[in-house]
Amino acid sequence: MWQTSAEMAEKEGDAMLSLIEVVCPHCGAHGQIVLPPVGTIIVGPCPECQGLVVVFCGHILPLDKSIMLDGTVQQKRDHLLAIFTEFLKDRIAQMIPDDTESMGNHSAPQVNVHDGGPISDEEMETFRNLGLRGLDDPGYVRRHLS
Repeated sequence: MWQTSAEMAEKEGDAMLSLIEVVCPHCGAHGQIVLPPVGTIIVGPCPECQGLVVVFCGHILPLDKSIMLDGTVQQKRDHLLAIFTEFLKDRIAQMIPDDTESMGNHSAPQVNVHDGGPISDEEMETFRNLGLRGLDDPGYVRRHLS
């Protein structure tokens, strides 16, 4: 049976560190960092150009140094929120293609309600095909969860 090095380290009780390749969005300098735990947000300077970056979910995002160093607390928060919002919009667009013509016209799938047994393959396929497309439409969610 094949095992990944992470599985072998887990069995042996060793923590394995993952290195990721990074590129500064300001100057293009290349490097490696230890992948931080999921959900960690790290703000710091590029070792080459001293431009501020944020490490989030294995990605290096550029920050405006003047806002982060000299801005008010609210300006700093707004700047970080704008950076993360743009990052998440891009990631979501890659995951869920823009299909505005079919959005908003969803009807409830016909699913047989049963006594709490396991979800059937048919129910799972129906959810994948119909349910996921409407998750970003509040009206759709309210109609089917109310």
